[in-house]
Amino acid sequence: MTADPFWDFSLAVYARPGVEDACLALQERHGLDVNLLLFALFAGSEGRRLTPTETARVAAGAAAWHEGVVRPLRRARRNAKAGLSPVDAALTDALRRRVAGAEIEAERVEQLLIAALAGPPAAVEADRRAAAAANLARYLAHLGVDPDPPDRRRLDVLLAAAFTEG
Repeated sequence: MTADPFWDFSLAVYARPGVEDACLALQERHGLDVNLLLFALFAGSEGRRLTPTETARVAAGAAAWHEGVVRPLRRARRNAKAGLSPVDAALTDALRRRVAGAEIEAERVEQLLIAALAGPPAAVEADRRAAAAANLARYLAHLGVDPDPPDRRRLDVLLAAAFTEG
């Protein structure tokens, strides 16, 4: 594994049932950055309640990398998935897998950036789940997203996954 607690946390949470679907639905509906959703959960799991200033600073700092590197790789991977007739599908599949690997590495670099931008917490709260819920709400508010009932159910899936052992 890695020596990066945020990355390790993200891999563990993302692998839990329902998390990938919830994250991707929120990403598609609202254009949000899944790494920032995961950071909101991670920070909360560490007892950190992000301030509006911290949320804005981290989101703004990650935006250039996310828009300039992560999203283009995601688009390339999705486009390669369709293949390129009459080119042999094995070639485009191999390329898509390499692009997917680069996309994952770009996501990891973004997470390192997010963690560095956030810096150490000013204080630690005892109610970590409440801190994570507040962090999610603050990130959505930062984006101007007012979660509807399906969004709230997705956020509940994320919170449950972040605070489930195993």
